[in-house]
Amino acid sequence: MAQLKKNLSILFLLFAALCCAQKHTVSGYVYDLKTHESIIGAGVFDQRSSSGNTSNAYGFYSVTLKKDSAELLFSYQGYESLTISVISKKDTAVNVYLNPVVLKTEEIKIIRSKKNEAEKASGTTMSQLKIDPKKLNSLPSFAGEADPLKVLQLMPGVQRGQEGTNGMFIRGGTVDQNLILLDDAPVYNAGHLLGFFSVFNNDALKDVKLVKGGFDAEYGGRLSSVVDIRMDDGNMKEHQVQGSVGLLSSRITVQGPLKKDTISYMIGARRSYLDQLSKVVNFPVPYYFYDLNGKINYKVNSKTRIYLSAYFGNDILNIDKSMRDQYRDIAGFGFNLLNSTATLRVNRKHSSKLFANYSLIHTQFGYDVKGDFSGNSILVRSTISDWGLKADYTYYQSNAHTIKFGVFAVQHVFTPNFISTTGEITEFIKSRNPQPIYMTEYASYISDQYKVNEKLTLNFGLRLSGALVQATSYAGLEPRFSGSYSLTKNFFWKASYSRMRQYMHLVSSSTVSLPTDLWYPVTKAVKPLVSDQYATGFELALPKIRSKITTEAYYKNMSNLIEFKEGAQILLNDNFEKELLTGTGEAYGMEFMFQRFAGKWSGWVSYTLSWSTRHFDGLNGGKTYFAKFDRRHDLSIVLNYQPSAKWQFSAVWVYMTGARFTPQIGQYFMPNASLTNVDILPIYTARNAVTMSPTHRLDISATRSSDPNKKFKYDLVFGIYNVYNRTSPFLVEIARSTNGSLVYQQPGLFGIVPYFAFNFKI
Repeated sequence: MAQLKKNLSILFLLFAALCCAQKHTVSGYVYDLKTHESIIGAGVFDQRSSSGNTSNAYGFYSVTLKKDSAELLFSYQGYESLTISVISKKDTAVNVYLNPVVLKTEEIKIIRSKKNEAEKASGTTMSQLKIDPKKLNSLPSFAGEADPLKVLQLMPGVQRGQEGTNGMFIRGGTVDQNLILLDDAPVYNAGHLLGFFSVFNNDALKDVKLVKGGFDAEYGGRLSSVVDIRMDDGNMKEHQVQGSVGLLSSRITVQGPLKKDTISYMIGARRSYLDQLSKVVNFPVPYYFYDLNGKINYKVNSKTRIYLSAYFGNDILNIDKSMRDQYRDIAGFGFNLLNSTATLRVNRKHSSKLFANYSLIHTQFGYDVKGDFSGNSILVRSTISDWGLKADYTYYQSNAHTIKFGVFAVQHVFTPNFISTTGEITEFIKSRNPQPIYMTEYASYISDQYKVNEKLTLNFGLRLSGALVQATSYAGLEPRFSGSYSLTKNFFWKASYSRMRQYMHLVSSSTVSLPTDLWYPVTKAVKPLVSDQYATGFELALPKIRSKITTEAYYKNMSNLIEFKEGAQILLNDNFEKELLTGTGEAYGMEFMFQRFAGKWSGWVSYTLSWSTRHFDGLNGGKTYFAKFDRRHDLSIVLNYQPSAKWQFSAVWVYMTGARFTPQIGQYFMPNASLTNVDILPIYTARNAVTMSPTHRLDISATRSSDPNKKFKYDLVFGIYNVYNRTSPFLVEIARSTNGSLVYQQPGLFGIVPYFAFNFKI
């Protein structure tokens, strides 16, 4: 017994020694050397212990040292890598400044010697894509307007809506199943000019990330994707002006320090001038849009930072009496489409291991549609307004465990279909001031990224979400899992599972985004949408050619989806719930992407093979049918060629299977109630049984750049949208052929469109 006690005592002392072994933490921020803006996702790697981490959305990192010294390698694509030796017996704060690489042909040798994006172990992340807004200006674009959402449409798993628009159907989901965030604030309408331009001023953006699967526990509220967009923080070192003059719009962004290394600002503005250009041809088009972006970044001290960011945008159409000659039938018509967001964030480094972010968020979206004609007037108004609070924490327990947890609550106020009428029209459309609909949405989450060993990394997460609306309560758990296993140094196998819940949806009277689209919450009759997504795939890094290949397969099932009954009346209908049906959906497919990151030739090839089906008992005779945005094949090829520091040539070629529709294939005669005449009734195929013609398009551009070493830098961009003038089907119309039979026509919207843009930076 004495020997047993002795052995237990020894084991206890050993255990205590192991548990209490001194471990030191190096933490701090990763910054851009020239602007002192934080860098998101920079790699931090201890070359002695072969462990590390990445900087978070605010540039903060934390690495636990196993010994008293470390060789920390900091790297990020487009920056020179930096190695720092750390010798310390206590927690140490080290801020790091990375030097951006100037894009010259001589730089290729530098990039080749550094760890770039293709050489980094990407942890458990899958089904996630990032783009750098600063590199989009040279890509071909519609009317020369750099647009991050249109670039996301070129990625695997993302299918485009109508030609030229920003609509995204991601892994079988609808447009309203995408959560678009601007500095943590949701953006309910992301398009200008019926979606042909996005609301995002590219020069004011810092980072764009798309998550289409393998969701982190912190994300929720939509079924299909999260587009997380961050604004520039503002240059902390010097004042800077940059902008662009394009075919249909111009923009300018000004940023700089209010107090060097302490307070910075960023102000961005953009305006279209279609209304001004149309006057040249003496046919006024009284429409324009504008955007305003602003941000203040205040470093209170080494532990606390405060950010205040805001966005305001408006679409304005106003056809007044002075335009009666051009618009005889619709004089006195117009609309305003308003978007605004504001976010107040406080970052707090509570310790070398615990980082927190507290956010107060406000979002508002609304529209006014007005009309005046023949002594009558009508005003239709709808709004949605949010006030939200968030608290997000990251605890770097060790290099093996990174724990995230937080809480979130938001008050939604929906005010649909306010109507004011005067004149004889009041006999048909009554004025009304509907009661607002209030919904409180909440969530809490926790996750742990566990690096089991050098080969295996796991991420477990759990999210609890719910909503309170009209005396009805909903709540549910959303488990999350992802994992990555290194088969070789550069070859990874990954898998993920995510459950998502959605508590609001978009009621639309058209397949095109219109001002009459309304957001509504769940109700007692309309249940929350739920999806379960499974995905697996491989990632192969090819460091010798600075490239990467990714392949993924996914399966997603969805429940409580809604569709309208045949012949439903939803315009200005407050009782639209009676027009709804509830059903299920499935989506599955495979995605492939090859990326080359640097060198004279760069770009990517993405391909998606997918299926998307729906099942509603009250539609299509209760049989499963293809969704209208089911497109079998989607291929995008993006190429950049930079033969010198002053010239860059780019091309984008896209191919996509046509959208689906339900055609009329015949007619039959039915005697009416009076039995003295007959009604002609249409005969249709099964729902969405026919596809429109496939679409493909080639866009090209050439960029002439100034000397990068001069103070005033500029780019001249010349491009052609739809080079071979092939019109893509935009809608389907019924017409009569020469023999009198009915035929379908597929008119397009745009032919060949040449453009130019002048980008500058001071």
